[in-house]
Amino acid sequence: MSRSLSAVREPSLREKTDTQSPKGEGYSQTDPYLSPSEAGGLMTDETGKFSRTTMDGSVYSVSPSRLLELHHENLRLKQRLEEVRRTAAANEKIWRQFLEIERILFRTREFSGLARHLLQEIKERFGIDWTVLFLSHPDLGERFFPDLAEGGEEVSKGTWIASMAPQEAMKRFNGSPRPVFLPPAEIDVLTGVLARRGQDPARSGLLLPLTVHDLFFGCLFLGSSDPDHYRPKDGTELLEQLGIKIALCMDNCLAYERVKDLSDRDRVTGLLNFFQIHTVLERELRRARRMGKPLSVLAVNLDFVDEGSGHVDLVGPVLRHVSGLLMETLPEGDGFIGRTGSAEFVVILPYAALEEARRVAEKLSELIRKSPFRHDNAVILIRVRIGAASLRDHMSCAQDVLDAAQTDLCGLKAGQI
Repeated sequence: MSRSLSAVREPSLREKTDTQSPKGEGYSQTDPYLSPSEAGGLMTDETGKFSRTTMDGSVYSVSPSRLLELHHENLRLKQRLEEVRRTAAANEKIWRQFLEIERILFRTREFSGLARHLLQEIKERFGIDWTVLFLSHPDLGERFFPDLAEGGEEVSKGTWIASMAPQEAMKRFNGSPRPVFLPPAEIDVLTGVLARRGQDPARSGLLLPLTVHDLFFGCLFLGSSDPDHYRPKDGTELLEQLGIKIALCMDNCLAYERVKDLSDRDRVTGLLNFFQIHTVLERELRRARRMGKPLSVLAVNLDFVDEGSGHVDLVGPVLRHVSGLLMETLPEGDGFIGRTGSAEFVVILPYAALEEARRVAEKLSELIRKSPFRHDNAVILIRVRIGAASLRDHMSCAQDVLDAAQTDLCGLKAGQI
């Protein structure tokens, strides 16, 4: 004869403390009681075991102790399932944050503003205390952050942009594309170069390499004041993808700048045009101020003397001829040359003092005078005047240096009248 579990005296789990078991065989002094809901509606037979008849007529029996084991195992599985659910929800949230950051990355081609926005977004979206972008590729610094000081630029509290020598940066990763977890002592050394103002130290962090297509652009430091926020056992797959996408964005921005350089060329000579040569001069002036190096400018003016029959259509070929002579004398990397007028050129000489600039001017003048342009029976003699000027303390902008070179040029013209 079977009876319902509603006859069980206790409605909750507990250990039996008396020496007599009201349930018959299968119970001991440590056997628990099960409530009807905990036993799942099973019935007890005369032996004290729980049993249930299946649809095919067979009887399934289980002892109370085994039933309790199954109950506890079920609770553990439910707890583990809840942990998996919470982890999945957290991962989905993190993934959505990465998607938002990816949208920011490919929103613009102007990397200086993008980098500042990106660092703040990463810090806020992931709830960390430090985000530092270390730039190692020389073109990134020169094009987008020419005024970057030695102590870095503090974008906002907890976010910086700084420079790091390529050899030093790559050494930290030993050729691996994976992030490197840093202990607190190494974090202090890494962030010690920054101009920190009241920022709490990071107690855990990692360094993310920014590399793509075998190009190394720098690294991104993510840090937290929580010692357990970044742990070596944590997965880094999403962070690795983030590093690749940031590096790809940097590569795209540099490629865009190079294409823009080509579009900013003078269509007749192929030299930098009026606007681009001024942009370059502004950049070189800032760098000269920052590094304490000299900077000089040459203002070149040409006069054509046609000994043939006056070929107006030869103006373009003559300008290209002179441009070739200028580029031959100043190969790429030694200076910048631009056309600023019909027969006027500007030559920028980084790291050159005024004395050296005058020597270059004399060399260019002699070369141009000795190299007339020839076309069929026409010979066009070229007279050249070159004014020179160097950056001085009282000069506040690029136009001041150009004006000084033009003043020197006007003095040469006046002396030849």
